[in-house]
Amino acid sequence: MIRSSRIPSILRKAIHVNGVIQTALLVTMDGELLGSTASTFIGPDGTTKESVESLGTLIADIAVDYSRMGEEYAALDLVPGEQSLDTAPKKSHLQCLFLELELGLVAVSTCVGVDCMVIAICSPGAPLGNVKAVLQATTEYVQEALSPLSETTYR
Repeated sequence: MIRSSRIPSILRKAIHVNGVIQTALLVTMDGELLGSTASTFIGPDGTTKESVESLGTLIADIAVDYSRMGEEYAALDLVPGEQSLDTAPKKSHLQCLFLELELGLVAVSTCVGVDCMVIAICSPGAPLGNVKAVLQATTEYVQEALSPLSETTYR
């Protein structure tokens, strides 16, 4: 299990892997900040200062909207006239979302089975492959660490 005081140090390890990630956050699907590597985000121009908490809430809201849209489109995959064997709604297969914003490149990865997501804010010219690899590795680590907590919650 992961302790809340350890979240920033775990996220800092993701930043130091290749140096392209400026700030990393762990937020719930509702947008609550669980941990971050900084309290404020300084934009690429050096003058813009944003609260990491409000930035995390905004990005989480956008990512959840994309995920919901993916679930709606997944339901459209059924061929007309065919019955689906499983009646459960299809889930979105969105694993990693990249957003190009004024403040830089934002990458979001959702933890499976745990209602949280890892957000990485990178420099505008960051290599997408490196960012995705580091983000997914960090997400898997957080997911494994939080899974015992989610198993006891749902029992």
